[in-house]
Amino acid sequence: MRMSDVMSALGLAAFPIAAMALFLLVFAGVVVYAMRRSRKDEFDRAAMLPLSDGDRCPSTQKENGR
Repeated sequence: MRMSDVMSALGLAAFPIAAMALFLLVFAGVVVYAMRRSRKDEFDRAAMLPLSDGDRCPSTQKENGR
């Protein structure tokens, strides 16, 4: 009996399908998380972080009155 016979008899065809389904669920979750309107302010502040000179983002400084 060869190794290929043993592997083909195990019925491993369901694992790639389950992995694809899991990937699609996680991907859809990330897309929904990123596209929610309630996260827009958070993402706008994060987008400004590379442009800020200080420790805080300019939009955060406005909110804190600094």
